[in-house]
Amino acid sequence: MEKLKALWVYFNIGRVLPVYFFFRTNRFKDKCLMDLTEWIVYYPELQRRGRLFQFGYLMLFDKACRNVLLNRLHRNIIMYVITRVFFSPLDSCYINMPPEKIGGGLAFQHGFSTIVAAEEIGERCHINQQVTVGYNGKEAPIIGDDVRITAGAKVIGGVNVGKGATIAAGAVVVKDVPEGATVAGVPAKVVKITRN
Repeated sequence: MEKLKALWVYFNIGRVLPVYFFFRTNRFKDKCLMDLTEWIVYYPELQRRGRLFQFGYLMLFDKACRNVLLNRLHRNIIMYVITRVFFSPLDSCYINMPPEKIGGGLAFQHGFSTIVAAEEIGERCHINQQVTVGYNGKEAPIIGDDVRITAGAKVIGGVNVGKGATIAAGAVVVKDVPEGATVAGVPAKVVKITRN
């Protein structure tokens, strides 16, 4: 199966190359490279491959990855439109915030039925499927660096999620989360704190 996927990447190089050029030359190219580094964590078979192959593989086989790139490109309408024509995004994954407010290394695992509308997101954040990060009417969350938000979790309102925190599956976060904490439950409570 992996050999067939590799052949498919090479077969589609004509549409991968222009989008890879946008990826490497856009205003947020440093963040894009961080994104790619975080995405390949989910694909160990890509870790020994070159950047172009890694990029092509993700564009062809991971639609949620396309959503992140399109968010990075949406300030340049030509890059955005061409990329969207060549690679349609995952329709149920919404990133409703400007790329300036999102740190590099944003990665979705699956990304299905996920809405992200934070005030700010730090670097190297990983978000699973069916997650909602959003407003309570007026305020939106601030997500720190190295945060993991797992399947089905909700982070709502003007809360701060500290660096290195983990939001457990199905948790509903309506209060601040300390740095290094793991929170779980409805409403979410601290179940563990890891100090570096």
